[in-house]
Amino acid sequence: MSDSHEEHSGHFIIPLKFYVMTLVALLILTVITVLVAQIDLGPLNIYVAMGVAAIKATFVILFFMGMKWEEGFNILIFIGCTAFLGLFLAFILLDGFTRTGVYSNEDEIINIKSPVKIISDTDYHNSH
Repeated sequence: MSDSHEEHSGHFIIPLKFYVMTLVALLILTVITVLVAQIDLGPLNIYVAMGVAAIKATFVILFFMGMKWEEGFNILIFIGCTAFLGLFLAFILLDGFTRTGVYSNEDEIINIKSPVKIISDTDYHNSH
């Protein structure tokens, strides 16, 4: 019988340099996110933001969570979960794109005469 734990251990110990590199990459990508948020790219804003977020998530999954060094069943579970998440998001997006023009009056301004009187701040403070 051996006293060595190495023959029973199949878990890869992630070196500190990968954690530091992940931290630096995430900080740089966070700065990029903040800088891009200051620029109006019109309809491209969401795509740029989601692209940067996807890159950040990839760094976290690969290096911080150690998926780069995983084998077998854990990879299968991760790929399956990611595939189903993508499938669910695809159904949501497909449904969302068909929702234009559902209501015929959604662009109209409707002036409703309400019996409720809107009070100002001075009226509110004078009543107490």
